[in-house]
Amino acid sequence: MILRRVDRFFDERLGSDAWVRYVFAKLYPDHWSFYLGEFALYCFVMLVATGVWLTFVFQPSHAGAFASVIAFTRATPVGYLMRQVHHWSAVAFIAAIVVHLGRVFFTAAFRKPREITWVLGVLLLVTASVTGFTGYSLPDDTLSGTGLRIADAVLLSIPFIGGWAADLLNGGGYPGPLLIPHLYVIHVYFLPVTIGALLALHLGLVFYQKHTQFEPDPAHVVVGRRFWPDYTLRTLAVFFATAGVVTLLGALIEINPVENYGPYHDWLVTNPAAPDWYAAWLDGALRLGPAVEWRIFGHPVPAVFWPGMVLPTLAFLLVVAWPWIDKTITKRDEVGDVLVPPTAAPWRVGVGAALVTAGVVLTLAASDDQQAVGAHVRVTALVTLYRILFPFGSIAVGLIAALLAAELRASRAGRGAERERVVELVRNAEGGFDAREPHST
Repeated sequence: MILRRVDRFFDERLGSDAWVRYVFAKLYPDHWSFYLGEFALYCFVMLVATGVWLTFVFQPSHAGAFASVIAFTRATPVGYLMRQVHHWSAVAFIAAIVVHLGRVFFTAAFRKPREITWVLGVLLLVTASVTGFTGYSLPDDTLSGTGLRIADAVLLSIPFIGGWAADLLNGGGYPGPLLIPHLYVIHVYFLPVTIGALLALHLGLVFYQKHTQFEPDPAHVVVGRRFWPDYTLRTLAVFFATAGVVTLLGALIEINPVENYGPYHDWLVTNPAAPDWYAAWLDGALRLGPAVEWRIFGHPVPAVFWPGMVLPTLAFLLVVAWPWIDKTITKRDEVGDVLVPPTAAPWRVGVGAALVTAGVVLTLAASDDQQAVGAHVRVTALVTLYRILFPFGSIAVGLIAALLAAELRASRAGRGAERERVVELVRNAEGGFDAREPHST
């Protein structure tokens, strides 16, 4: 009775019944790959929930950041678990976005009219990565401080404005008194709000444009499961599974043990030192970058500018513009509501495989010093190896992947074109057999 009165109250004023019926009857995809986006969404929910708790116990200052992290980590098991779950949620959040974008790329789900949805997804990946790096840097331990020093050097390398931007962020020379407070404000306020806005726009476009599907429907309708009750129960299961897995990871596998590194001092550098996986490719690019310094109008451009700023900018522009690049290559501009198998476009498989290989090579290069110790080889030898593998290995893997995809496409087309042929064997006068069509004379 009470629920009916509440429903009548809102319906008489807002006309909510029609909208609720529309939402409950809306179809959602049930293929497993579509749940990658939901996994990312629920990781963000975990990030916000644990992040709110951490804001009450963290002290955002250069003098108190590390001490406050150690204090709430050691004080109660809850503090340790909250920090671990928060960090694991960030790692899983970015990983889910990467895999989700990979599925969209290889199945061409970015085609018209979903180009804006793709761009929002790429912006989400970049924003989430920056958010992860700023949060990873807040404890002000030796490892994160080393990463911030590298980031400060890259910022300083930007021609004309680099010095001004670095002074603004640090509040002076590195590490300035305002560095941790500035990172805290950016990490806690600006970036989460930006991620929330991008998620809202992304999901709004998916809701408005309807989802893609793998198989074309003869009646040209959207296929899937209704929001209520089928999809609701499924998405709730995904949420609880996400929360359970991330919590177990936080409880059982320690990540970023800052107490082992100690507080940051500018004369100390941890060894081995490697950032989280989503930032490792940038570290690897810096290690492989050529020692070339140019001058622009008399202003020096340090060597770190090219791998630290130019390379990621070019990669970002390439990925953002991919829907239009793909349209130019395929010369197709029709609406793409039906997903295509990856093997339908071998060249796209090759490009994707080359990009993934390049990222893997750069990520491996970020730990070349550790590999050199383990393999008992010179670091310079590994640097040379990765410098060769980055361009040529990526191209080679891309070509092999494209050839394999073309072979799979041809084999599938051949199987579809083959017709079953039945023959009748008849013994001849010589004692052998002759083949003839059945029932022929």
